[in-house]
Amino acid sequence: MSEPTKSGGELFIVDNGDESWKGLKYLQDWTEIASSFDIATGFFEIGSLLALDGRWQKLDGIRILLGDQATARTRQALLEGVRKHVCHKLNASLEAEKETNDMLVGTAAIVEAMRQGKIQCRVYAKRKFHAKAYITHPRLAVVGSVALVGSSNFTVPGLTENIELNIQIRAPGDVSQLQAWYEQHWQEAEDITPEVLKVIERHIKEYLPFDIYAKAMQEFHRGHEMTDDEWEKAGRQSGGSGMYPVLDKYQQDGYKSLMKIARQHRGAFLCDGVGLGKTFIGLMLIERLVIRDRQRVVLIVPKAAREPVWEKALRRYLPNISRVFTNLEIFNHTDLLRGGDYQQKLDDIATLADVVVIDEARSLALLAAVRPGQKQEPFPAHGDSD
Repeated sequence: MSEPTKSGGELFIVDNGDESWKGLKYLQDWTEIASSFDIATGFFEIGSLLALDGRWQKLDGIRILLGDQATARTRQALLEGVRKHVCHKLNASLEAEKETNDMLVGTAAIVEAMRQGKIQCRVYAKRKFHAKAYITHPRLAVVGSVALVGSSNFTVPGLTENIELNIQIRAPGDVSQLQAWYEQHWQEAEDITPEVLKVIERHIKEYLPFDIYAKAMQEFHRGHEMTDDEWEKAGRQSGGSGMYPVLDKYQQDGYKSLMKIARQHRGAFLCDGVGLGKTFIGLMLIERLVIRDRQRVVLIVPKAAREPVWEKALRRYLPNISRVFTNLEIFNHTDLLRGGDYQQKLDDIATLADVVVIDEARSLALLAAVRPGQKQEPFPAHGDSD
């Protein structure tokens, strides 16, 4: 003959061993007559509140007092460690919940209750804290508060799966002492509701279609950044070089040789004959350094060639290198001989410029030699000379 089914009032032990009386059902039944819950737990998972969805909303308030088994030398270190661990565990529980509840139905209501103060979370960090207790306060004073004290954490396993040992305390004097213990530790605990909210809100945040598309594209292209060779061959429309496809093969080879030599020796000279396209190679270098490598480049040219050769070529072949917010500055050879502000500007090149590109470097060397009293600093330069 089977035993008669027990009612909640007859329970003394709740250990999850009885299919009809688990810790979760105990709390579910109490939501029908209680005004509030005071919960002490070592761990907190979002699934425990979601398992009470549709029922916890009947309560006026829930206080969750958290701790952990972590130890630390100082109170502040313990507090930070517990906060971090609580958030980590909560985040993991949200990820696990998505396995069966991918839209996290019911979570938005929890967030709103926390914002309104209906659900509060505090963490006790003065000492190691791993207590478990559920104090239920009825709406009718004649019923009296009851407590379930034992080993069940406020988690789905703790309330439904694990073999726990929790005993029900009903004597008013005993419950009163337990409530006083809870109030003392609650007052000494630190508010962690904002941190808990931050963790949960991240999981239920609504995204615009464009945000989802952008994230999908980011993940699709993750781990593949355009290499230098790919950038050179991609073309400007695909985010690559606009100059490289314009160059002849020997000019492309010259550009690559200049880059290789400059990396090894902090400078290189291009000494091709007249009419072989040194200016085009110079434009390729400027595009690579300014656009691809994001370096600050100084271009020093003969005054007679500045507008008809270089500035005209820059406008035609490198229109994306703007004269506003640009990393390219142009000086004339003769600026080396000017005084006033130019002296300071030229002195700043050595400290501010990443690369100096020089047209007619031989002529510039002759001009630089006549600057009296000036210390000549070596530049990491790409020289262009006949």
